[in-house]
Amino acid sequence: MLSPFIVSLILAIAPGVIAQNTTNTTSLIEELIVAPDHVGRVADLPKDSEFVFDFLKPPAASVVQGAAGHLVLASVAAFPALVGNGVALLAGFLGPCGMNTPHTHPRATEFLYLVNGTLQNGMITETGSRFVVNNITAGQGMLLPQGSIHFQFNDNCEPVQFVSALNSEDPGTLLAAQGLFGLPAAIVAATLGEIGVEEVASLAEMIPDDVAYGSQECLTRCGISVGPGAQPTNEQVPRVSGNTLPSESVSASTTTAKSTAKAEVTNQSRDLLGGLASDDESEQPVVLGDISYNSEKGSGDHAALTALVILVMAMGSGYISLAVLFYVRRNKAAKAHGRGPAWATSEAMETAALTSPLEKYGKDEESYRFAGKSS
Repeated sequence: MLSPFIVSLILAIAPGVIAQNTTNTTSLIEELIVAPDHVGRVADLPKDSEFVFDFLKPPAASVVQGAAGHLVLASVAAFPALVGNGVALLAGFLGPCGMNTPHTHPRATEFLYLVNGTLQNGMITETGSRFVVNNITAGQGMLLPQGSIHFQFNDNCEPVQFVSALNSEDPGTLLAAQGLFGLPAAIVAATLGEIGVEEVASLAEMIPDDVAYGSQECLTRCGISVGPGAQPTNEQVPRVSGNTLPSESVSASTTTAKSTAKAEVTNQSRDLLGGLASDDESEQPVVLGDISYNSEKGSGDHAALTALVILVMAMGSGYISLAVLFYVRRNKAAKAHGRGPAWATSEAMETAALTSPLEKYGKDEESYRFAGKSS
């Protein structure tokens, strides 16, 4: 077991060694570029081994590692002997359901050769051209023109390998999804039909690195489970002031929209009727389905609604006052004529209607007759 001192020494020396190797490679490439001819370039590569590239033990700078496989690219950056030769070579190692995600090579045409298994290759060369797709088998190859957007998908449960020749020592690679979402969020949102800059930010954070897993159908068939966070998402376009993303993604509001919509509406109503919502709450966007707006922006509508509510309340109070006044005057008039309040007169009339003549004048029949005659 290594002692703490040795471990610390290795950690202290390793960055310097890596930096030195990088500097040496950069200096060598510069020498090869300015060499007057091919003889001079060969002289700048004194070791025979400098003409050999090991795809099974490649330098770290040449490896693209994803969740479902990896790629090894022998380009001038990792293999200086390529300077001036106009060629690069890529080896692809795709695991079950692995996909070399859609990308383009801006400076090279690719000629792909499949070593084993079967491999789906698809491409679009330019706007207006048809989509081309082929399922090639071991021993077959496919041409992918310079600038075309293309992909490779291993729709099998066994790993496959392929080799691609590119006619530039610096072919370059632009990942299609990362490239699109690396543009300003407002531009991407408009390009995708005004989906909203927050949605753009949320989607950009979900794009997996190359090499990624392919279709869900393949994963299910091969018994592969890909949970959240299983695929790295580090191959993003660097963000500067011109293409910065919104600070908050829509993912949180999307997942809680159904549970918070009612509360948001309630807070808005409180703000209208009594100013009970706090200033911080009123500045938050109200989410109703797929539509969101800021209450500060809708302050004009709030003022109009508030005035309408006050008007309705005033009218209601007026009607109540009129009803009370009518009742009071009616009772006063009834008292002035000796009938008592209206409610009492009404009750007395009902009682009289229900009382028989005998009960009114007593059970004495003569009294009843006398009362009848006198009346």
